[in-house]
Amino acid sequence: MVDSVWPDNNQCCVCLTFDVDAEWVFMGNKPQVARMPRMFSQGEYEWRANTIPRILDILDEHGLKATFFVVGMNAINHPEVMKLIREHGHELAVHGLRHEDVSNLPKEEERGRILEARKAIEGASGFKPVGNRTAGGELSLNTLNILAEEGFLYDSSLRGSDLPYRLENGLVIVPSYYEMDDFHLFADYPGTAYHARIMSPETGFEIWTNAFDGYYKYGLCYTTMFHPQIIGKPGGLMLFERLLNYIERFPRVWFATAEEVARRWIEVCGG
Repeated sequence: MVDSVWPDNNQCCVCLTFDVDAEWVFMGNKPQVARMPRMFSQGEYEWRANTIPRILDILDEHGLKATFFVVGMNAINHPEVMKLIREHGHELAVHGLRHEDVSNLPKEEERGRILEARKAIEGASGFKPVGNRTAGGELSLNTLNILAEEGFLYDSSLRGSDLPYRLENGLVIVPSYYEMDDFHLFADYPGTAYHARIMSPETGFEIWTNAFDGYYKYGLCYTTMFHPQIIGKPGGLMLFERLLNYIERFPRVWFATAEEVARRWIEVCGG
């Protein structure tokens, strides 16, 4: 490994990622939510409130590119949003077919769902995803090998390092981190595990900026795991922009998509 793992001798990397879950965060493992108007509407908010266009506007204002991990059914049901994300120059990646738990699926059934989700995203946007983030729970023992066998470049489900790392099957891991997950701070959905968790935006700002300070000091890869239905609310957008303004005060920060991070890791570490 060279002295600086990031391009142009940058001190650290910032990888902005968003999980496009919407109503499937509830329905993926609980189909009856489709008959529960209030809970369903809390996911539907992502589309009716135009949260993704709001986020895209902020990213444009800051000249930044991000990765959007998309549930396959959302690509099928909202192809115009997938096209819009691509028109703004951002990466699309797989986030399950229905945001379902895959941990106990037979290998070929899981493979079929991953490929169906990738096909849905490509069909909606013209972009063939090279990345994955498993949704709805734990990975199966087959997930990472399926991804490698099907030509994926990277996965962003694991949390085994502060830097990317490469598996024996060639897949690059772009780690994601729970402290950078807005759901764990600001989701309040009665009837789910995410109930009465709403914290002060100051708490979020403190956690996220403190984390950045550490990742910056040690030259690591700072990866967000935000959700348009959370960070895309009016107050969430204010917090998101405040976070960007904070990070942009620091010199030598490389903002990159997850794909760019993975390709850089291969370049630097070989293989």
